[in-house]
Amino acid sequence: MFKRTKVTDGTATGQGPDAENWDGKEVGFRKKSKVPGVMITQYIEKLPEGKSHPDFTRKPIALTIQEGKFAFFKAIVTGDPKPTVVWSRNNGDVSDPARYQSKYDPNSNEHTFEMPHVKPDQADTYKCFAKNEYGQAMVTVVLNVIEVGFKMTKAPQQQAEVANCNFKKVLKRRSKVVPKAEEPEKKEGEIDPKFWELLMSADKKDYERICAEFGVTDFRWMLKKLNEMKREREEEQAEFVKNLSDLKPIHINADGTASFELEFDLLDPSSSIYLYKDGEMIPYTKELGDKMKHCLRKVGRKYIFSMRDLMPEDAGFYQLDVEDVNMFSTDFKMVDFLVKIQEVKAMEREDAVFECVISAPLSKLMWFGKNMPLEQGDKYDIEVSEDKLIHRLVVKDCMVVDKGIYAACAGIKSCNAWLVVEADKGAPKGKKTARKTTRAGGSGTDLQKVAQEQQQILDKEREERKEKIKAAREAAAEAAAAEEPEKTADSGAGKDKGAAVKVERIDKTSVAATTTVAGDSGSGHSAGKASGGAKQDGSHADAGGGHSAGKASGGARKDGSIADAGGGHSAGKASGGAKQDGSHADAGGGHSAGKASGGAKQDGSPADAGGGHSAGKASGGAKQDGSHADAGGGHSAGKASGGAKQDGSHADAGGGHSAGKASGGAKQDGSHADAGGGHSAGKASGGAKQDGSHADAGGGHSAGKASGGAKQDGSHADAGGGHSAGKASGGAKQDGSHADAGGHSAGKASGGAKQDGSHADAGGGHSAGKASGGAKQDGSLADAGGGHSAEEASGGARQDEPLADAGGEPGITSGLSDIHAIRGQPAELTVKMNTDCDGAWFKDGEPLKSGGGISITKDANIHKLTIHSCRDTDSGLLRFVSGDLSTEGRITVGDVPEFDEDDLHKFSKPVIVRVGQNAAFKMPFQPQESLTVSWFKDGTELKDGGGVKIVREPNHSRLLLRDCLRSDSGEIKIQLKNPFGAVEATSQLIVLDRPGPPEGPVETVETTSSVIEIKWNPPKDDGGSAVTNYIIERQERGHSLWTKLGDVSAEKTSFRDRNVTHGKKYSYRIYAENPQGLSDSLETADSIMAGIMILSGPPGKPKVVSTSKTCINLTWTPPEDDKGVPIIGYQVEKRKKDTNQWLALNAINEPIEDVNYAVKDVTEGAEYEFRVSAINESGAGDASPPSAMACAKNPNMRPCFKDPEDFLVVRAGNSVRVKISYEAEPPPHITWLKDDEPIAPWINVINTEGMSQLVIPSSKRSDSAIYTIKAKNSVGEAFFDVEVRVTDEPKCPGPVELEQTVYGKVAVSWVPSPDQELDDRLYYVVSQHDSNTRMWKTVADRLFANTYTAHNILPGIEYHFRVYAKNDMGLSDPSQSPTWGANSNRVPISSNGVSSMEISFERPPSILVPLKVHTPPKGYQLYMTCAVRGCPTPNVSWYLNNTCINSDKNYYITNSCGVCSMYILRVRENDGGEYRVVAVNSLGKAECSTKLTVRD
Repeated sequence: MFKRTKVTDGTATGQGPDAENWDGKEVGFRKKSKVPGVMITQYIEKLPEGKSHPDFTRKPIALTIQEGKFAFFKAIVTGDPKPTVVWSRNNGDVSDPARYQSKYDPNSNEHTFEMPHVKPDQADTYKCFAKNEYGQAMVTVVLNVIEVGFKMTKAPQQQAEVANCNFKKVLKRRSKVVPKAEEPEKKEGEIDPKFWELLMSADKKDYERICAEFGVTDFRWMLKKLNEMKREREEEQAEFVKNLSDLKPIHINADGTASFELEFDLLDPSSSIYLYKDGEMIPYTKELGDKMKHCLRKVGRKYIFSMRDLMPEDAGFYQLDVEDVNMFSTDFKMVDFLVKIQEVKAMEREDAVFECVISAPLSKLMWFGKNMPLEQGDKYDIEVSEDKLIHRLVVKDCMVVDKGIYAACAGIKSCNAWLVVEADKGAPKGKKTARKTTRAGGSGTDLQKVAQEQQQILDKEREERKEKIKAAREAAAEAAAAEEPEKTADSGAGKDKGAAVKVERIDKTSVAATTTVAGDSGSGHSAGKASGGAKQDGSHADAGGGHSAGKASGGARKDGSIADAGGGHSAGKASGGAKQDGSHADAGGGHSAGKASGGAKQDGSPADAGGGHSAGKASGGAKQDGSHADAGGGHSAGKASGGAKQDGSHADAGGGHSAGKASGGAKQDGSHADAGGGHSAGKASGGAKQDGSHADAGGGHSAGKASGGAKQDGSHADAGGGHSAGKASGGAKQDGSHADAGGHSAGKASGGAKQDGSHADAGGGHSAGKASGGAKQDGSLADAGGGHSAEEASGGARQDEPLADAGGEPGITSGLSDIHAIRGQPAELTVKMNTDCDGAWFKDGEPLKSGGGISITKDANIHKLTIHSCRDTDSGLLRFVSGDLSTEGRITVGDVPEFDEDDLHKFSKPVIVRVGQNAAFKMPFQPQESLTVSWFKDGTELKDGGGVKIVREPNHSRLLLRDCLRSDSGEIKIQLKNPFGAVEATSQLIVLDRPGPPEGPVETVETTSSVIEIKWNPPKDDGGSAVTNYIIERQERGHSLWTKLGDVSAEKTSFRDRNVTHGKKYSYRIYAENPQGLSDSLETADSIMAGIMILSGPPGKPKVVSTSKTCINLTWTPPEDDKGVPIIGYQVEKRKKDTNQWLALNAINEPIEDVNYAVKDVTEGAEYEFRVSAINESGAGDASPPSAMACAKNPNMRPCFKDPEDFLVVRAGNSVRVKISYEAEPPPHITWLKDDEPIAPWINVINTEGMSQLVIPSSKRSDSAIYTIKAKNSVGEAFFDVEVRVTDEPKCPGPVELEQTVYGKVAVSWVPSPDQELDDRLYYVVSQHDSNTRMWKTVADRLFANTYTAHNILPGIEYHFRVYAKNDMGLSDPSQSPTWGANSNRVPISSNGVSSMEISFERPPSILVPLKVHTPPKGYQLYMTCAVRGCPTPNVSWYLNNTCINSDKNYYITNSCGVCSMYILRVRENDGGEYRVVAVNSLGKAECSTKLTVRD
């Protein structure tokens, strides 16, 4: 017995007469699908004919995808009736149409489940159900989503995890090897973390190589530390895996892919496996395919990582992690060829040598010969030099068959060359020549010299690493041996208000002491240390702007003051020093990862903490007179602001790129508070003054030039902190004072010279525009303040007053306009008035103030609003109001379009097509608004039309170029453009074609009795790929056949034909060949004769005397003109019909002396023609005209048939084919008869040579007959009869009756089958079944009567009989007899008047599940259902706006067991409205309705 499981049926409650007793369950049967992983449940035991349960022919494939990409599953389902497909997920809902979309393509029968912009919370196990009324099929599929970047929504959760000390969940999953983009600036001599990761995954034999590569020489220390790290790593690995073994580093495979592999067992099968490249997680798929570049497959215990479509950027450091623990690390390096292999021409039995030099040591190259990998053996020697840079392949004992292309492969780099083997002409025929001891080939260059130069480069790089490591250790030892660090000026100021200051310890190598006036050591992006020099007069020597990986600090002075540590992009600490004479000690511009602060002063002068790009806090120091030390210019993650001074003067808050707040303070005397320090991409300079006031040129990170302005006195002119790629220097002064050049320049930064000891600051403004001070004559300050603007910020001009008044009413000369700002970039809005007046800024009606990433400044009549780093929240309507005047403009924040790296990598590959083919380009991108897509070819924009087809979809664009020509080759570029910018991607289109014909004319270089040499020129057009060789063909005069003589390489444009006959004339044609095919031919204008000869004229045309199947007899006449030379004999040639080749029947040196000849070399039935040439002393002359065609066949014969079949049975409806083969000469006339009558016109007769076919396309029973074929020719005639019987499986006999005639015998009789009269070969079979054996057995066969007598019929046993009709097609269905035997004559028992109660199941219709409201988008599919019951089964009608749509083909309406469904493939606008379902039967009516709204 079979075990049955219960499954829930989809029939609505109350359907059918048994509804009251239905419990919602019915028996189901589990079925096996041909597709693994599909679960099928069949609702009924036996399916109706032609019906089937649902099944999957293509199931969805598991997917691992990066967050934000487009994810989808596809499935193809079969079943009759057509199944309904539904998608679901284990842990969530899929009803949100914005995140989940189910689609169906009727053309491909594909069901698609799409998830645009997939998010991490959508990672889950998904299920696909296919249902119809006979069963359901279900399959599961897993979606993994790789999370990218930091999510703001996770920040509170991470803070909670930190509070609970659960740091493991807080840490973002990433590799221990930091990506290059996030890699901190390494200290000198620091060992790369990749060194240890490689060692832990490498074999011991590779330790020395890895140490040499990274410059490590202390092996004892290395091994000790490595063992400690291995123990820790093995403990971590034991938590997730066991039996880790067989670690194989990455290598290039023969199919062009790269792979590495390892074996282990996961303790928890659900543990996640991650792949990293250079510390960055990379997505991969678990199945092979062309969807993703990377693949991770599992084969048993083995995990194989593979990578296809290799490119140079695929080189890097690859790691495989299980959860957070590294299992394997390997380094994938790209090697290039310094010297490539060259073409080798070798003689037969000589050795050929290919050799090359590579850029990095490699133990083995992959060698290929004629597309087959080569290994060391008897035929090939593979040699490698000691330094592993020179590689050789020796092909030993070259033979002609070794000719071909040989290649050397190192990773994705390869080079190839030809091996040409020339046969030894001097070798005796039939004997093998002795092997030569010479070698052919080689590169032709001094490989050892090239390898030595490359080795010196590698050794130098290795020694530099060793020196750096050694220096780092010595520095660490000195630091540890130091007793006490020197004290530095504390920027925190205020702990001690006395004269005591903290002095930072100055590294011994960072102070350059001198007795002369030293210029500032400004702004060097040095990997070492940058410091200021010493001055004799106590003036300031700035150490500005050094992007040093070490320390930047102020230099020493003889008067006790300390040189400023300005502007250092130091990984250490930059601070200002202390001064005793009141001069300025700036701590300017330090891009320090530590702390930048101003020092304390004893005389109350300010100690600026300027320009520090600190990750800590930059603030002003303390002063003894209560004034505030300025906190200028700090790129701090904290807060940088100007302090207050007791005398009312303002402490400048210059140039701060702070993530907190940077602003200028107010001064009581009305002077201007500078908020300097713009990141300028242009030019930042100080303005000119005539009085001694301050003109700051604050800190431009300029790509141009930053310099101080000119002054006429000894006042200060700052040339601040420009991060310039050009040159930053101090300006010139007329009094010889110093102009500092504090630029963070990649070029040259230096301070000017001073004669009066005044201060030259190296301040650090970082403006993206142009920042400069204006010119003043009254001593007021013209600030070039801190604009993070892509526009221009400059101070106004004055001559006698703070602002020149135009004399009219206030007005706006330059207002606001709408701008588009890039997310994360600065933006500036400027309003210019005609008078100096105040104003206010508003955003979306709310007032704005400086702070929170926004700076509001006013410079005379110019008002500026600066957004330091634009965010989405900064978008809105900005308005500036001054009195009754106002101007407004909208700022929109967004991003420049961008391409996915994988898509860009695929698009960058050249598209190579042949002429006439179509070239297609496709580029996916993220859907955006206001996005313009343009395609260009060689800089010219392409338009849709003609042979160009451009398709634009929301998430991709395609370009199709039809029927490409060679002129279509070039650069193809796609441009995405929106208001924020544009991005481009380029590819190449290469159209290949066969070359043009070689250039003529063909020149005859030499012609003798044994040699003809010709010469030609290369083709003008090589078809886009180089010509590989030329093919030469020859035609002898008088012959139509062209014979290939051979080919020559592309470098050779001549050919010597040594196989010529003296006196014969030849024509030649030459083809050029490239990988795309052969060119048209270049043919000689006239035939070329070999030497000078006198040949006889042509004989007469041969005549055929007689023919047979074994011999053809010929005769001919001698030539009319023998040219005066006696004829020795003749040569006879034959040519078979439909061929071009003439075959000589006798050699020239065996002439036929007579003028007749019997040709015995013939094939029976073949046709030939013949020609004859006369032979004299010079050879064979011109051939005669060919004879008439003669057939090798016997004389006429009477028709006869070969092995025919005389009986044929065919099923009705099938075609009838009767094939009869015959022999006759001449061909006979064929006639077919049906029962001695002519055949009907619809019967086809097909006659071919030696065969005749009679074909009845669709046979019927009436086509049964005797068909006769009659063949008649001039010799006689023949007949043959074929009986054709058209029949079908017989119909079952009529009712069976049983009658007992005598005891123990029962007469079985039946009504004849309806086919009995039509089929004389029909007979009957009787089977018997009794209650004892319970088996059916045949008791009678081949009965031609309609009765049968059963014997041995015993009482008390039940008997059953079945009667079958049978013919040549098989058995009919059986006719069942009534039961014979026990209880067959039982008398029915009356109920004695007791009647049973009748139960009625009839009921009016009712709605079990009503319709739901739907709002699908336009163009999407819609599925609307409800459930109805009633008995008798109600008739259901659908209405749209009171119009019946049951017969409308736009709607697919079904009613399956009370579940009423309506399906719309693509929703249109006119599909909206009120839908109503009405169910009616004889007892009543029920209805429900809903509304459908179609969204755009």
